[in-house]
Amino acid sequence: MAATFSIEADFDCSLHHLWTFVSHVPNQDQWVFGMSHSTVRGGDPVQAGSVIEGTSTERGTALRVTMHVRDFDPPHRISWDNADGHTPFLTEIDCSGDDARSRIRYRVTLYPTARLMTLMMGPLRPLGAIVANRMLRQEINHLRSHLESSS
Repeated sequence: MAATFSIEADFDCSLHHLWTFVSHVPNQDQWVFGMSHSTVRGGDPVQAGSVIEGTSTERGTALRVTMHVRDFDPPHRISWDNADGHTPFLTEIDCSGDDARSRIRYRVTLYPTARLMTLMMGPLRPLGAIVANRMLRQEINHLRSHLESSS
């Protein structure tokens, strides 16, 4: 049973600035909850088919994760998925805007495998949605603070 959570946010920065930050893989360590040591395998520039490696910390446990870039359409869309973490997921980021303002649509789809996550996405879905939406808002707030400090 998959569960999708999304958030949209506007920024007082150019589309170029937003895209440059969110598509630079190591930057996800600065705004994506629990991520650290994010790199593109081989150090190559990110593109469709690239492999992203990083560490995801969930409930105090650090787990090495490998993600595959599905879509890469600069400066508008990047998405990646994984299948080797506690909870498989798909992340989709869509950007729009102009030279003065930009907007992000950030969507995460979880494919729970653990019993607790299955409960959170099934009978306890309203509670799971509260937790997931809070996390997405926090990530957007972290993104906003990094974008503002680097403009």
